[in-house]
Amino acid sequence: MKVILKNTDFKDDEIRMTGTSAGGYSPYAVQDPVNSKMMNAVMRVGGVGNFSATDLPKVLAGKTASASPGISLTTQDFNGSSSIKDFETMLQLVYLYFTAPRKDSDAFQSFVQRTETQLKNQEAEPMVAFSDSITAALYGDNPLTARTKAADLKQLNYDRIMEMYQQQFSNPGSFVFTFVGNIDEEKVRPVVEQYLASLPGQPEKGEFTRVPMSFTPGKMENIFTREMQNPKASVFNAVTGNMERNMKNQILMSMFDQILDIVYTEKVREEEGGTYGVYAGGSISRYPEGQTLLQIMFDTDPEKKGQLNEIILMQLNEIAANGPRESDFIKVKEYLNKNYAENLKENSYWVHILDQLYFYGEDMHTGYIDAVNAMTPQDVQQFANELLSQGNLKTIIMVP
Repeated sequence: MKVILKNTDFKDDEIRMTGTSAGGYSPYAVQDPVNSKMMNAVMRVGGVGNFSATDLPKVLAGKTASASPGISLTTQDFNGSSSIKDFETMLQLVYLYFTAPRKDSDAFQSFVQRTETQLKNQEAEPMVAFSDSITAALYGDNPLTARTKAADLKQLNYDRIMEMYQQQFSNPGSFVFTFVGNIDEEKVRPVVEQYLASLPGQPEKGEFTRVPMSFTPGKMENIFTREMQNPKASVFNAVTGNMERNMKNQILMSMFDQILDIVYTEKVREEEGGTYGVYAGGSISRYPEGQTLLQIMFDTDPEKKGQLNEIILMQLNEIAANGPRESDFIKVKEYLNKNYAENLKENSYWVHILDQLYFYGEDMHTGYIDAVNAMTPQDVQQFANELLSQGNLKTIIMVP
């Protein structure tokens, strides 16, 4: 196991922890999508060691320590934080989650009942139908991305989920643990040795299984109706494609979506009075490698939906053709500089940066601010053009 320590003086009494290993629920995803997708929620319902999920907070009362395991498609991980005094308690929790996951059939039954009620109530929600339509447009009928429905809960198998959990957490040697905060290495080391180095397991690398998660290519538009208490039109645009996931492109994606925020606030909200706000956000994924998504979303008066979405797409194409306005570009660059300066004093920033570096081998810190300051409006234009010219646009509109 790799353990990374970074001592900081930003907060007198805070230590943050993350631990990451490769694999996630990918080995089970295709054969068993329902149990895989519900695994993260189910695996902790029984608590840990001798403590039920309701007893655990009572045992921890008066202590500043938390730690819990999580699982995603590609990784299994731990997240936690503690005061200096309760560092040992945080690691005891990690030790227990590795060695003594607790099953509790009553807690599981009550979880299933609660979830069933929630899922049934969701069926009537227009925004859930909207979200389902977006997922279907992006991924087609991929069972791994479909929303879990009340009927799916019959397939949940608690024993199987706990078996999958034990399998994915059986190899502590594949984890990279990162601790950031007010850390005295002399004092922390024996505790790390006692609770992490002593974990039983094989020193094998975690394995990730490739599963289908690609976006559906091409253009499409889906306009559908739903009964609503408060009539409104909801509009979603997704531009998808493939861009290399490197520092430069990730900075450009961030600049691009922030520039769009400024433009849309001015053109759609202020000039047209058409919406409270437009959300624009983009990402370039690690898996599938370089899969890129820019999403733009807003609610408006049903009468205005077409006219406003024309403005949305026109401004998008304008940046791809002619680049952003100089003033917007400068504003975003200043914001990124300010944000970076603030991040340098945050333990949460360093936990994330070091985890990325030592687990994924991605350095998003060294040279970052120089890269930001070297960007030009032409770089943003080129990036936007390269993404848009791949020709994948999905528009989903829900009206009353």
